Amino acid sequence: MLLSKYFEIAKGNIPIILSCPHGGFKKPSRIPDKKEGYKIPDINTYFIVKQIINMLSNHDIHLYYILNKIHRTKIDLNRPAHSDSAFNQSSLEAENIHHAFHEQLAKFSHECIERFDKALIIDFHGFTRPCNEYPDIILGHVFGKTLDIMLESDSQNCERYWGCSQLYNSLSKIFTVDDGLATSDFNIAYSGGYITHKYYNSAKVNAIQIEVAKYIRLDYSLTISLINCIVNAIKESIR
Repeated sequence: MLLSKYFEIAKGNIPIILSCPHGGFKKPSRIPDKKEGYKIPDINTYFIVKQIINMLSNHDIHLYYILNKIHRTKIDLNRPAHSDSAFNQSSLEAENIHHAFHEQLAKFSHECIERFDKALIIDFHGFTRPCNEYPDIILGHVFGKTLDIMLESDSQNCERYWGCSQLYNSLSKIFTVDDGLATSDFNIAYSGGYITHKYYNSAKVNAIQIEVAKYIRLDYSLTISLINCIVNAIKESIR
């Protein structure tokens, strides 16, 4: 399979992997639409992660990344392969795309562990706030179950986990953030999807799903602030 047809992929020089499954824009007619599930993409997520990658590369910090190019009407990589909400089960190509994405993500995590003895997967998503009481950003990691690498063992909040701590501290300077550790009305729906769940209790891997409110992703100045926060968090995490 020619992966570049479906994904934008690169290896990095730090143990952080950036995933963007719902920002795709291509709608190949040869791939039938899904029969079930959400078909609306997470608007501007592809643009945002590209800017994060580019800003870090200017400082010779290169992420591992895999960005999906295929529209969510065709395939949802954050759903299990057996589900009709993942892809039309009649399409072998869609099935192969789904498999290739997850295989590549797993390869990157294994390579990071071999090279750096740890890996942080940041799975970037968007959501629409149903009411103003919702936070701007929600961190999903199955209430800590996909966080294996700790900075300290005594703390009871996000501060104890590598990656989660830096993201929360940076983002919360500007936005309201749910750290995802305590069950709330907000994070129960965003505790982490299929991609995050695949790293449930995985040794030496921290996997975090970031959900960013749509109004931030549609506002240029807020988008730039978001990008800067994530870039700073990644810089801090590799110190």
